[in-house]
Amino acid sequence: MGLVIFSDLDGTLLDHHTYSYQPALPALGELKRRGIPLVLCSSKTRAEMIPLHAELGLDAPIITENGGGVFAPQDNTVAKGDAWRDAGEGWRVLEIGLPIDELRQRMEGFKDELGLKGFSDLSNHEVAKLTGLSKEQAARAREREFNEPLLPPDDNEAGKALTEAAEEAGLQLTQGGRFWHLLGGGDKGKAVRLLSVLYAKHDPELVTMALGDAPNDLSMLEAVERPVLVAQPGGGHAEVALEGLIREPLAGPAGFNHAVLAALEELR
Repeated sequence: MGLVIFSDLDGTLLDHHTYSYQPALPALGELKRRGIPLVLCSSKTRAEMIPLHAELGLDAPIITENGGGVFAPQDNTVAKGDAWRDAGEGWRVLEIGLPIDELRQRMEGFKDELGLKGFSDLSNHEVAKLTGLSKEQAARAREREFNEPLLPPDDNEAGKALTEAAEEAGLQLTQGGRFWHLLGGGDKGKAVRLLSVLYAKHDPELVTMALGDAPNDLSMLEAVERPVLVAQPGGGHAEVALEGLIREPLAGPAGFNHAVLAALEELR
């Protein structure tokens, strides 16, 4: 019986404030030792995730921009079939969401009326200030291919108006730890289910696990057999309701580490 793990980044594998994964090193080392795939699944862009993928020494696919696209090393066994295309630099891509240009074009229909500000309206300096990233990291965060992060609405009424406008334009919204994200058909759950099917072709008894920390992780958590919600930095958990959800008491990478090691011990 094999295992594949899907993990959010900010607030889960990466510390919400420092972006460090150091507390997760014991679990990461054990996954590598056992050859268990760790699929990074984030609102981050391909430009942000590929350097981290290399730093962690991973060889599994990555799910970018809240499920807008799935990228896999070209020699990975799941990256086969006509639906995949070459993405350059040794990667293949399976596109799920609308291209960013089309999404932004649809957004123009309600952007000014609602006073929206997305990453396309912000400078690298402004994104760095909002996120704590360096200017170089902020530039990579602005290399969007599938979805647009938005500054959160001021109140519930503004949030409701934004949700309705997005739906009328054939788009969806999801809430992350810092931003709301405008999506064009892709979501984390779709991408996780797709990859789970591809992995299961090689192991019919495959067990799937996912870890997240925010409402935008719900679709990912719904798509697996062992969903884990790590705690938030200040304690407590995000408002995520799901039958069978494991609420990990520790936050961020410490929570990732504890939950993954516990699962490995239980599934041994």
